[in-house]
Amino acid sequence: MSLTKLDVAKRYSKALYAVLEANDQVEAGSADLDVIRAVLTDEPELTVALASTTLDHSQKETLLQPLLENVATPAVQNLVKMLFDYGRISDLAAVIDAFKQLYNQKHGIVTATVTTAVPLSEEQHNQLAQTFAKKVNANQVELQDQINPEIIGGVILRSQDVIYDGSIKTKIDKMKRLLLQ
Repeated sequence: MSLTKLDVAKRYSKALYAVLEANDQVEAGSADLDVIRAVLTDEPELTVALASTTLDHSQKETLLQPLLENVATPAVQNLVKMLFDYGRISDLAAVIDAFKQLYNQKHGIVTATVTTAVPLSEEQHNQLAQTFAKKVNANQVELQDQINPEIIGGVILRSQDVIYDGSIKTKIDKMKRLLLQ
């Protein structure tokens, strides 16, 4: 029975977190993983090339070197090399995402998407993050902004499986349903 990408990501991320924690390098390792994730996002063809069967091993190692040069944490370097050597380099982004989830969980950080009709000011953004942090008992809330003029006004907050919908559009739709009953 082969492991799914999610299983691989969880196992490797837990192991990496444990090693980084034992060496008091969690913050540095997390920063290195953020850099790698940014490279993978900016250059999606890199992962494809590293997993490709058309390139030989030395060509792939040449592609991998610049990525590893920007990584200061030995445990993160070893993770990338191990995934490469085991033929699981295509799972690297999933491992980084699973690590980020584990990091956020251990540090009381919640990520959420906030949808508004117009852009929020920095003050509104910060106040919303602080209010939501208190509501969900988190140390910190990382908000990702989305603009959708169709909601007319108000705010829709999505965090994991929870949605707080305070949009004007939803309120109008509820009133319409009540009036049509």
